[in-house]
Amino acid sequence: MEFNLIERYFAPLGAGLPAGDLGIGDDGALISIAPDHQLVVVTDTLVCGVHFPEETAAADIAWKALAVNLSDLAAMGATPLGFSLAVSLPPNLAQNEAWMSAFSQGFADLIAKLGLPIPLVGGDTTRSSLLTLTVSAKGLVRSGQALLRSSAQIGDLIVVTEQLGDAALGLLLALNRLPEDERSLLTEMQQKDAILALNRPWPQVGFAQSLFPLVRSAIDVSDGLLQDLGHLLKASSKMSGQSFGARIELEAVPCSRALRLLCDKQPDYWRLPLSGGDDYQLCLSVAPERWPQLQQLARRMGVSLSQIGQITDSGVTEVLWFGKPFSVENYHGYDHF
Repeated sequence: MEFNLIERYFAPLGAGLPAGDLGIGDDGALISIAPDHQLVVVTDTLVCGVHFPEETAAADIAWKALAVNLSDLAAMGATPLGFSLAVSLPPNLAQNEAWMSAFSQGFADLIAKLGLPIPLVGGDTTRSSLLTLTVSAKGLVRSGQALLRSSAQIGDLIVVTEQLGDAALGLLLALNRLPEDERSLLTEMQQKDAILALNRPWPQVGFAQSLFPLVRSAIDVSDGLLQDLGHLLKASSKMSGQSFGARIELEAVPCSRALRLLCDKQPDYWRLPLSGGDDYQLCLSVAPERWPQLQQLARRMGVSLSQIGQITDSGVTEVLWFGKPFSVENYHGYDHF
C-alpha cells in the first residue's frame, strides 16, 4: 500500500528536477548544487489538533505544511530547490481516495501559484493514529549572502511584510472562540479572509531572493512578532556583544480592517498581530539609508512593507501607542512545549 500511495499521489510532485538528478524512486535523492552556493535546509512538523484544527481541509493542510518551510527559506534569502515529506497517516485517510487526492493537490497548488520549480524529492509514509507531517525544504543561496538573524545593528529600522494577525483571528473563528458580539462586527468576507490567512499563508520567497544586500537581518514571523523579533535581537546581541532592544510603534503595525475593528472595540486584540503567530511574513532590520531602495524593490514586486519601529540599545522591547507606553506584559507567542 505504501508504494501505491507514493506512486499515485506523491511521485507526480517530483516533476522539475534537472536532467541527471534523481528524486523519488531510489534510496535517496540526487540533487546538483550550483557552484559558489550554500545549501539551506529547513524542517517543520505539523500535528493535527496542534498546528491545524482537525476539520482543516486536506489541500489546506498540505499547502500550509509546505508554505511554513518556504517561509523559513525566505527568511534566509534562499531560492527553493525541493522538499521532502514524511507523513504519518491514520488508515482511514490513507484509504480515502478523495482526501489523498486533495492532499497531494494542495502541494501542487502552492507550487503552481508560486511559479517556481519546487519538486518533491523524497520522504516517508507510515501508519499512525494521528495525522502528522514533517516537511524538510532545501534551498540555495550564494555563498556569504544568506540573511541571518544575527546581523542587525543598533539604529536599524524594523520592517515587516504585508499584514499581521489575520491568521490568529482566523484560528479564533475556526474554533468558534470569538464572542458573538465581536464576530458580528466582521462581514462574512472578512471572516473568510481571516480563515484563508490561517490555512493558506503566502511565503515571501520571490521577494526574499532580492533582499541582499538591502537588508541586514531577517526572521520569519511564525510564533508571533514580539517573540520572533526577540529571537533576532538576542542573536544580534550575542554576535555584537551589545544589548539590543526595540521600540515598536503600534499604530504602524500593518493589520487588516477586520482586525482594526476588533482592536478599536477591545485593545487587547492587539495580541493577535503582536503575539498570535502563524503569519509567515518577514520581519527585517534595515539600515535607514537602505530604506528607500527597499521600498522601491517592494513596489516593483508588489509587496507591502511597513516600518514599525527601530532597534535600540535599551536591552528591552517597548511598544508605544502614539507615543504612550502600551503594556504587552501578558502577550506571549506560540510555545512549542
